[in-house]
Amino acid sequence: MPNADVSWFNFNIYLIGDKNFFNNDEDYIDALDEAFGAGLKAFQHRQKDVAIYDFIKIGEKIKNLIFKKYPDVKFFVNERADAAAVLSADGVHLNTNALPVKSVKEKFKNLKIFYSSHTIEDAVNAEKNGADFITFSPVFKTKKTSFFHGADVLKKVVNAVKIPVFALGGINEFNIPEIKKSGCRFIAVQSALLSLNRKDISKEVKKMINILNTK
Repeated sequence: MPNADVSWFNFNIYLIGDKNFFNNDEDYIDALDEAFGAGLKAFQHRQKDVAIYDFIKIGEKIKNLIFKKYPDVKFFVNERADAAAVLSADGVHLNTNALPVKSVKEKFKNLKIFYSSHTIEDAVNAEKNGADFITFSPVFKTKKTSFFHGADVLKKVVNAVKIPVFALGGINEFNIPEIKKSGCRFIAVQSALLSLNRKDISKEVKKMINILNTK
């Protein structure tokens, strides 16, 4: 097991949010309800196209769902450590455009830190600076970019650090076995779940969990 608090670290799928997949906030919350109800236990509140007031407002709706029904779901906030503190989040997800990992770790001691890495060096430096988890991307081709690292590079990243590495970028149920062969046991997803019809989200979450947990 990587260097993580075993009593706290209870997830192997990390869902990155975006309400733009849905017609309104209510449909978005209903979709998250389906995902959490199916066993998904980690979520990142990510909404780059809204002002901070609206970001907090949406975050409060999600946090309220988690508080009332899914207290074991870990709630992360994208980039903004201050917003994470306001929302009483479990952690914050940082990248090269956000505050340095080390500074956030020192000032916000209660927050767990995810870091977006895109090279082996990124991953190693994030661990040295105190990140608790990292995403590594893009592992596979996505709609936004034709460049991808592949499972072989992912394997090198997993072997280079001791903290959990979450494969990100083009992840779906069909390439999870390839990810597992690289030694990675954690995935981060967005469109693979949020682009589905609400009724299919629960089925897909359960399917992904089963594939990840099968030896």
